[in-house]
Amino acid sequence: MRISLLITIFYLFLGLFLWVSLGGALFIVAAMIYFVLLVIAIGYSDTAVLFFLGARELRSSDVQIFFEASSQEAYKLSVPQPKLYFYNGTLQRAFILQNKQNLSLVLSKSLIDTCSQDDLTAICFELLLQVKKGMAPKRTRVMFFLGLISWISHTIVSLFLLLIPMKEFRQASDWFLTYLLHPWLNFLFGLVLSEKYFRKLALHLQDFPLEKEKLKRVGLRLRKAEQLYSLPSRKLIELTSVTRSRSFQNILALEFLPHEWDFLFNAEEIARAKEV
Repeated sequence: MRISLLITIFYLFLGLFLWVSLGGALFIVAAMIYFVLLVIAIGYSDTAVLFFLGARELRSSDVQIFFEASSQEAYKLSVPQPKLYFYNGTLQRAFILQNKQNLSLVLSKSLIDTCSQDDLTAICFELLLQVKKGMAPKRTRVMFFLGLISWISHTIVSLFLLLIPMKEFRQASDWFLTYLLHPWLNFLFGLVLSEKYFRKLALHLQDFPLEKEKLKRVGLRLRKAEQLYSLPSRKLIELTSVTRSRSFQNILALEFLPHEWDFLFNAEEIARAKEV
């Protein structure tokens, strides 16, 4: 299913729900919020994802090697120079966001702190290759749509919890929401993007053996103990997140979505196991 169609259906149902269920001043306020969300979906989906991640822009003086790596790879692939951002998350993730000609590279703070310039070069190449091949806009819309669902869900629960200001009840509600929300986000991600996206990216990387080898070395270094990314471990992280802010929980929802590195790095490990 195309993500643009899914977003259109979502906004149609949301507008219909507001029209049927609300009236008077509440409907006017809700309609204004609905219009703002519609404008964001059309022209500022990348900015919205940065907001969901709590990302902050980097200056050239902050991480010089990151700027050099991104500039070099953007020039190599003949794509516009991206803006660079970081966010504070749990997993070591990197994302490329594109809206028209606006590009944003977003890396977790822990990833930036542990990467060398060669590592950042390989990461920037892999991300900007998605721009070169016209894949990044779809990925951005998917992250916007799923991030919006997470943000709306947490906002509604927050408004509801204003009526019951009990810390234990709030934490239990947050955990229950996370327990229900994350599987649906993963299901929707697989429905609109699926593993075909990652397979297509892996196929494009085949045309650049040197860069692919560098990325494989990054993968070997970033891959930690298998249990860190196992389902029980992730559930423990989700459980402990209820003591954190809702912003952190929104970040976690986007971080736990399937990532190309999970596919690319696992595929390499499986291939090596077969050779043995």
